Amino acid sequence: MKQYTYFLLLGVIAILEVGIFFWSVENLEPLVMTGAVIIGVLAAWISRQMVDDVITDERSHLITEKASLRTLQVMGITLFSYALGGVVISLGGDTFGPFSYQIARFSFLLMFIVFL
Repeated sequence: MKQYTYFLLLGVIAILEVGIFFWSVENLEPLVMTGAVIIGVLAAWISRQMVDDVITDERSHLITEKASLRTLQVMGITLFSYALGGVVISLGGDTFGPFSYQIARFSFLLMFIVFL
């Protein structure tokens, strides 16, 4: 398979994932969405193994490595800020009513996951 065909296939997989996501939300079927994501990732991984052309070299691998590290750093800060905001909002009182305790629990869990 050529590299351009691979990228086209990834686009088709992404469009199918979005369609399945909207259908799943509309029909309240979260397991279908979860299964579709797993199948989509597996299909992308298998199709990447079938590419004949060289997709990455040493330089692009180093760039990807640095970009992924920066992405993890930014996401860690973003998730921590979101979790901290959730804790502050939920402990602020009856802003969200009984739902505020669930926000606090989720925020504490998110902070635990980020800094695990």
